[in-house]
Amino acid sequence: MDTEYIKEVLEEDIESLGCKVWGLELFGRRSNQTLRIYIDKNEGISVEDCEKVSKHVSKVLDAENDFSENYLLEVSSPGLDRKFFYKEQYKDYLNEPLKVTFFDTQNKKTIKGHLQEADEDSITLELKDEIKEIAFSSIIQANLII
Repeated sequence: MDTEYIKEVLEEDIESLGCKVWGLELFGRRSNQTLRIYIDKNEGISVEDCEKVSKHVSKVLDAENDFSENYLLEVSSPGLDRKFFYKEQYKDYLNEPLKVTFFDTQNKKTIKGHLQEADEDSITLELKDEIKEIAFSSIIQANLII
């Protein structure tokens, strides 16, 4: 079971509750996995939103034959230092500061800079003394800096 499949199963239902899926994480052993769902909306996410989505998603996943019966469900907002999950999320954060961990040739690097551009293949960050283009395929994690 992968997060893309889970997103496909849940996205329409979560949108019907007035929220959108910001991202999904699935981790842990197959016999005891945790599914973390980050939800968002323009007005911000409340505890009630998380509770409503959690109850609904639990029912949907319990009815889904492909999903493990032993899982822990967590629903939350992406927070102020939100992690980016999908390419299209970057475009809403142009000129904002990001922290990006990525593979540069064979080395893992973490840099901080302002997001200047986001296209189909990469993001461009303005650092103190240079412009750095980073391919999406090399990004391990990117977060907004507050």
